Amino acid sequence: MNTTAGKGVSARPVADTSINPLTARILSALVMMPLVLAAIYFGFPYFHALILVGVCILVWEWRRLVGGGSFTMDGLVLMVGLIGAVGAATYGQYFLSMTMLCFVAVIFFMSTAVKRLISKQQKHSPDIEGVAAPGRSMWLAVGAFYIGIPSLALIWLRGPVGVNAGPEIVFWLFFVVWAADIGAYAAGRLIGGPKLAPSISPNKTWAGLMGAVVSAAAIGVAASVVLEIGGGIRLAIFSGLLGLVSQGGDLLESAVKRHFDVKDSSGLIPGHGGLLDRVDALLAAAVAAALIGLADGGSMLL
Repeated sequence: MNTTAGKGVSARPVADTSINPLTARILSALVMMPLVLAAIYFGFPYFHALILVGVCILVWEWRRLVGGGSFTMDGLVLMVGLIGAVGAATYGQYFLSMTMLCFVAVIFFMSTAVKRLISKQQKHSPDIEGVAAPGRSMWLAVGAFYIGIPSLALIWLRGPVGVNAGPEIVFWLFFVVWAADIGAYAAGRLIGGPKLAPSISPNKTWAGLMGAVVSAAAIGVAASVVLEIGGGIRLAIFSGLLGLVSQGGDLLESAVKRHFDVKDSSGLIPGHGGLLDRVDALLAAAVAAALIGLADGGSMLL
């Protein structure tokens, strides 16, 4: 029997078993990256299913972000609309996809107008049965395009059913975004210096932005060598531009979170917050890549 208990013997400190945030980020990336790369490589139906699942998660996070942490019927309407748009794009019906996005957005725009009219008549903002107030309905309309258009762009870049566009351009896009993220983090930590947008994201610096652009451009050069295609300098410029755009996408999501006084879109991914926190840069870069591809005859890698 231990007779020393209760005689002023101090207890041993409990070991801190929590995982370092950076370690959690690395472990999460190691789990997710192979799945994402495999889906990109094999294409339909794996890549399109990945986009569909991602859209559902993003809608759930977006509705909670703009709706004070709740997910109600209007969020379900947004989710169904985007599922339909992704489904149509999967089979190459891009016009129908955009029509669905516009239709969903119009529903929320009209809902916003009606709620504002009622609000003026009742001199307060209605919040009946958990339905979002006028301002939040407007944010749901924004979400239809913010989530929907990048999703359609990714499907177009990889190709719909029956069109094997090849995984190269999507691989290149993802590696550009990842490299920009790593380059921004490394340059920001090593160099520091003036803040880029302290009122939106206090940790971002101009040095980090330059690191993102340079790292992304390096991926463009590497892609031209690995794929044995010409135009390395041109592809480096495109890649650097996408790196710049990806950082803009990161800042945009940070601005939305700051507007709603939210730190993370959710706690779904250890070390990263939510899926929206992880793909905010990709959403912007995917749209830019699709626009450059359209202007450049279908593919920047041709």
